[in-house]
Formats: sequence, C-alpha cells, structure tokens
Amino acid sequence: MRKSFNGLRVVAWSTLLVSASLIGTSVAAQECEVKIGTVGPMTGGAAPWGLAVKGGAELQAALVNNEGGLQMGNRKCKVKVVSFDSQCTAAGGAAASNHLASENVVATLGPVCSTESTGFRPVAKRYGQVSFSTSYMKDVLTPEFPMMFHALQGPGVFGPVMLKEAKAKFKFNSVVVLGPNDQGGTDAGRQISKIYTDLGVKANEEWYQRGTTNFAPIAARVMNMNVEVLELAATPPGDVANVVKSMLDAGFKGIFGGLGGIGLSPVVNGAGGVDKIKGYFWLELMPLDDPGARKLRVDYERVFKNPAPDNGLLYISSTATEQILKGISAAGTDSDGEKVATALRTLKPVSRYFGAGGWRGKSQYGVNQELAFPIGMGVVADGKNQGVTRIEIPSE
Repeated sequence: MRKSFNGLRVVAWSTLLVSASLIGTSVAAQECEVKIGTVGPMTGGAAPWGLAVKGGAELQAALVNNEGGLQMGNRKCKVKVVSFDSQCTAAGGAAASNHLASENVVATLGPVCSTESTGFRPVAKRYGQVSFSTSYMKDVLTPEFPMMFHALQGPGVFGPVMLKEAKAKFKFNSVVVLGPNDQGGTDAGRQISKIYTDLGVKANEEWYQRGTTNFAPIAARVMNMNVEVLELAATPPGDVANVVKSMLDAGFKGIFGGLGGIGLSPVVNGAGGVDKIKGYFWLELMPLDDPGARKLRVDYERVFKNPAPDNGLLYISSTATEQILKGISAAGTDSDGEKVATALRTLKPVSRYFGAGGWRGKSQYGVNQELAFPIGMGVVADGKNQGVTRIEIPSE
C-alpha cells in the first residue's frame, strides 16, 4: 500500500512539473515581443508624410497582434512600433538610428526625407539596421548600404509615364519645379525637372527655405517666369496649400503638378475647392480607388476609431511593414538585421490589401531592393475631379 502511495506521489509531482512547464511556455509566448521602428517628420510642414508612415506601421502591428501575434518559430509574439521624429534633417536621421539602437530595434519604416536618409544610413550601417526608405533621394539604394530597401518607386520609374499622359492632356511647354532648398527638396526636384526636360518641356527651378510661411514673394517670382505648370514636386504637404493659395491670389491661370506624393487634398484646400482648379495632375503612391485601398481605410478606422491619414505614404508604409514582418518571421529574429535583410531578399512581396508585388531597382540603382506595386495617376481638369487611374509597375 505504501509503495502504491509513493507511486501516486511521483505521478502527481510529474504532472505538476509538466503543467508548470506548459504554463511557463504560455506566459513566455504572451510576453514575447517583436519591435519595429518608424522614422520620419512627425512635426512641421512635412509631418503628414511621417505620420502616414507611422500610421501604416501601427495598422499592420495592430492587425497582426489581433490575429494572435507574429509567428516566431513555435510561438507568436506581440509587435511593438517605436517611432522617432527625425524632422526632415540629416541630424534627425542620425539621431533616429541612435535612438532605435538604444531600443534594440533593427528594422524600420523610413526615413522619409532625403536629408534624413543622408544622416541615417551611415549610422544604421554601423548598427546593422534594416530600413525601408520612402525618400526620392537620387541614390537611395546603393551597394554601399546593402541594408537599405526602398518602399516605393522613384521619379525615374513613374515620371516619364505620368508626364507623357499629362502633357498630352494639358498641352504645356514650360514648368517651374518648386521645393525646399535642402536635399529633401532638390534631390527629388532635380530628378523631376530632368524628366520634364527630356519630354521637351522647358524647366526652371525655384527653391525656398524650409519653414517659409509667406509664399507671396515666391509666387510673384514664378508669375514673372510666365510658365504653364507649377510642379510642386517635393514640396511638403504642409506647405502646398499656402503655395497654391498664393499662386491663385497672384493670378496664376496655369496647371499644378504633384509628382512628389502630396495627393489631392492640400491643393484643393489651398484653392478653396476642386472647382477653383483649372488643372492638376498628381501621383497617388497607391491606387486609392482600388478595393484593397478602401478596405485598408475601413480597417484603420475600425482599429483606431479615427479616419485614416489622408496621405499616400500610409499605403506604402502598410505594404512595406508587411514585408518587414514577414522577413522578421522568416529570419526568426528581430535583433539580427543581417538575417532579416537576407530573408527579405528571398521573399516575394505580397500585401493583404494589394496582392502580389515584386522587386525592382537593378537597372536604376544596381540592387533589386525596391518594392514594385501599382501606383495611381489623378487628374483634375476644368474644375472637375476625373479620378485616379491605376498604373502597373513592372518588377525586374
């Protein structure tokens, strides 16, 4: 009888130990955390870009967390987003990389501005950080910085297609390309200026000090150039409404161009309504009328109880975040950037909202680390919004 009791006691202790082990595993799974970062301007005139990037990352993190977490081996981990306001400056970009390193973050969305990318890249290389830049920096991808990816196509990819369509519709022969006088404006602006020139359009450039609020003197200078198109290019969304209002107040009767990812709303706000705009053609970083884009906006409002940010970088960031999370999951780590980058290079880009995409960049940058998903081209003509046309972007 005593022997039987001892046997039962051994079984009982074994059962308790196994149960404790399972409970410990469950707790560990619940406490497991994966970190990703967002870097961009969260304040100032360029804030709509940075906040949209932050919003896209936070949406994907929330969706994955609501589904139980990100698969990491045999467990699922909660995704946490760490954000930094890099203020569209090189110093801000460098500070962002240092901050992410202090938070043990090796994969991030952004930087957004070219100036931020200039400061971010060398510091991120030292820390082994992977990033998806959304800037139009002329050499945003280079073999010198193999951990840098590009979340969208640059002007050299979409510009010739869109400008050919716009020129055929509006029949213009001259343009002024406007933007801030730092790298964040000039890198994008000069690329776009060259595309106009290559299509036979006479192009001038006008740069202003970032932080300018009174655009009346600039409007007067542009009016003296007697041009048909004002290309807003890399002008921050927060400045666009003031620029448009100043131009219309000065008597501008021409066309606005928006190849810098500013969307429709800032121009409409500056004009005081769509009906006040003679003509406007613009880049939508994703085709906003697609069912997937509409679903993304619905999901954002459902999750956060607020309308989705009215900026195309929301969709770019959301899609790039999906790839980052898949890369982290495939690599089995969020602390080894080299493994995450290697995993990303082997994955075929896919989005829950926009379907299958691809990689490109080899012909332009020498590395295939640029996401290729469809874009949109929007047009306003004679005060009427003619909608957004989907344009496919080929992979390489």
